Amino acid sequence: MNNQSNYGQGSTFEHADKELYLSIEKEITKFPWPRIELVKRIGGFSQVVNSSKIEWSRRDNRPVKANIVTGTTSSGTSVSVDASGVFNVDDLVESASGEQFVVEAVNGGTQLTLRRWAGDAAEIVGGSVLKRIGGATPEGKKADNMVRSGYEDLYNYTSILEDVVDLSGTENEALIRGAENSGQLIARKLKELAEVWQSQMVLGKRQKDDTFKTRTCGGLDYMIRTYAPQNIVNFGGTATYALTGDDGIQGKLDDALDLISAKVFDKPTMYVGAKFMRKFKYLMSDTIRTDQVNDSRGIGVVGNYLSHLYGKVQVVLIQERTGFMDNRMFFVDESDLGQKAMKGRDWQTYPLARVGDSFRWQILSERTVKVGNPAAHVLVENLGF
Repeated sequence: MNNQSNYGQGSTFEHADKELYLSIEKEITKFPWPRIELVKRIGGFSQVVNSSKIEWSRRDNRPVKANIVTGTTSSGTSVSVDASGVFNVDDLVESASGEQFVVEAVNGGTQLTLRRWAGDAAEIVGGSVLKRIGGATPEGKKADNMVRSGYEDLYNYTSILEDVVDLSGTENEALIRGAENSGQLIARKLKELAEVWQSQMVLGKRQKDDTFKTRTCGGLDYMIRTYAPQNIVNFGGTATYALTGDDGIQGKLDDALDLISAKVFDKPTMYVGAKFMRKFKYLMSDTIRTDQVNDSRGIGVVGNYLSHLYGKVQVVLIQERTGFMDNRMFFVDESDLGQKAMKGRDWQTYPLARVGDSFRWQILSERTVKVGNPAAHVLVENLGF
């Protein structure tokens, strides 16, 4: 539908939907790093967001070991384990004594029939650990059924972020028809919204109120607390900085990495706030192993934490003004975390009704966060600040 010249005040009702907005998604790439590191770092995900509620299924990595519930003598071949979905037919497994077996049958997911394969025959003791160490499929064998492991359905809502820019007639013409000043005119409001969205990516709580037609998106902190509360580590407050070994700062950080070692797909990244970073750079000389990398992404003086599991773990400073990172830090598998706009609802500007020589533009986006497997991330709190 073509634009029409109407007598009196103009209104957005006069326009077709495709004429109502100006896409400003590209403008967000023009902002400097400070205060919106996560918006720049955390990319999208393959799933299309077509609704105000997005759903997905969490599937963990297949475990590699289970505890023996009922063992057997040195001549027995039948044992039961405490978890299903761990072992499959033709898996090569090893007992606590070092003896290796081939799994011949799995009943009910937990009852195993074993065939002795290598090592000295020994009793399999209840309470010991049985480990999956390899495969021993016969040549030419037909395919078996897959290992079935449980999964959990997760979901999140979208949040609408909105603000208004008031423009004079001259500024409005520059915004719509000029290229030189368009970014300058909208950058401040858009940056403010991006900063607010970054806070929600971490702190947001998933809520829905049908009466007020309002939804909010749950962030990383909420998803860990809701679905993986076992991944919350108490740092121990200020006393921890004076301790060494497993009780000290390095021990606490390594404990956090141990929690997610079996869950992550990619090397985790460490998110810290300004107060912890300030402490971190003074500790790096003798009480904790770190190094400084000048070209690291994000902003900070400590570039990497030298961990026992992953070697160099990148440290990213989340520079924010509300203080939500003062007393918490995260180890995050960034390949498992995403933020995305609802389809057709990325950063855009819409014209509102015109008054005199002033124009009002609404900046709006509807976005959500997806944490594929909350157990692949860990929250460290009570930092002592």
